[in-house]
Amino acid sequence: PNLIHMTFNRILVFIAIFLLHVQCSKDDEGNNMPELSSPPIAEFDALATTIRAGTRVQFVNGSANATSYQWSFPGGTPDSSTEVEPFIQYLNPGTYDVSLTAINSEGNDTQTRENFITVVDPNSLQGEYQGISN
Repeated sequence: PNLIHMTFNRILVFIAIFLLHVQCSKDDEGNNMPELSSPPIAEFDALATTIRAGTRVQFVNGSANATSYQWSFPGGTPDSSTEVEPFIQYLNPGTYDVSLTAINSEGNDTQTRENFITVVDPNSLQGEYQGISN
């Protein structure tokens, strides 16, 4: 009878530990639910969209639910950044696209704004006037 009693107690302890483990796992998953239901949304603007060649512009991050960022600035210096709100310099006149990817554990979202930044030649009054009027 002692052997059966000891085996029965071990089984009860095992079941109790198993049930506690399952319950704790459910609690952990429950804590992550708000994050899992909130994918990131990429959104940005700039303090200026028409600038003189050789000057810098600061980008304003309006993204939601993101934990990190990947910016792309073709034609800018630097041409990429992981900062929240980077300053980017444009040396050559032209129009430039900008992309922002907002990232979290749920995934990522990218916003691309084509011809978003217009860079004008500071030595050309006509070029500057045309750039500002657009």
